[in-house]
Amino acid sequence: MARIAVGGFQHETNCFVPVPTDFEYFTAVGDRPPLCMGAEVLRNLPNRAFGMSGFLADMADRHQLAPLVWTSGGAGGYVTNDAYERIAGEMIRRLSEALPVDAVYLDLHGAMCSFDFEDGEGELLRRVRAVVGPKIPVVISLDYHTNLTRPMSN
Repeated sequence: MARIAVGGFQHETNCFVPVPTDFEYFTAVGDRPPLCMGAEVLRNLPNRAFGMSGFLADMADRHQLAPLVWTSGGAGGYVTNDAYERIAGEMIRRLSEALPVDAVYLDLHGAMCSFDFEDGEGELLRRVRAVVGPKIPVVISLDYHTNLTRPMSN
């Protein structure tokens, strides 16, 4: 049985939308669960149409899961720096506290831009890799029309 850290940070940025996506948007209840932290990830994501939902259906009984943070902002304008840093920072903090882990699974979109990071997922994955080191597998699921970048594939 492996110990797997699980989380997600989804946003499909449309750079033509003038209204930025702020932290409050990620915490609002809409057509998707609001920002989930820790055990809320395991309670709020099963039996839904997200990559994390499929992962939990297949892996929850077979491995020890260390839930981090999961949120989805849907599609919208640039993610504010405040929202990006609060969510990514919480994920990295929880990942650091969950060590040691045998693997990391992240449910991402693949088209997130914040005002500071044109490649939101690439920056998040850089931070994850800095915490877990080069030998721990980091597995991601992405939307079918992701903007795959080199930092996302390292």
